[in-house]
Amino acid sequence: MSPLAELFQACLNPFLVPIVIFLHWWVVWFTLGRNFSTTMYLVILARVVSVGGGYVLVASGALGAADTQLDGNWLAWVIAMAAAWLWFWNLEAAVLAWGMQRRRKSWRWNPYDLAVLGAAHVVYLIGAAVAL
Repeated sequence: MSPLAELFQACLNPFLVPIVIFLHWWVVWFTLGRNFSTTMYLVILARVVSVGGGYVLVASGALGAADTQLDGNWLAWVIAMAAAWLWFWNLEAAVLAWGMQRRRKSWRWNPYDLAVLGAAHVVYLIGAAVAL
């Protein structure tokens, strides 16, 4: 499996998923300033889209066959971390923006809020890499 596929699979670690959901909920609540139910709905929707999309890529074989072992060098792992970070950050920012704009038409991302969301995804991916 490619390093990117291994990272996507590691994000589904049963120990890591509840921790990430909790931290992600806190980050989204902090950045968007919404109530509990709206924040929970947006977090679950964003995580299902991003992690589910990653799982579909892995399951489809688009990132390499599951029975092959590709031991990537350090550069392959750095690129895989960057690609996974961009995947999760962009998809979840888009889903959160879509959800917020449905509630308030004038809502826009603040640069600081996007930076906090991006930093949270760095923490999640480091956790997934450690879980490997």
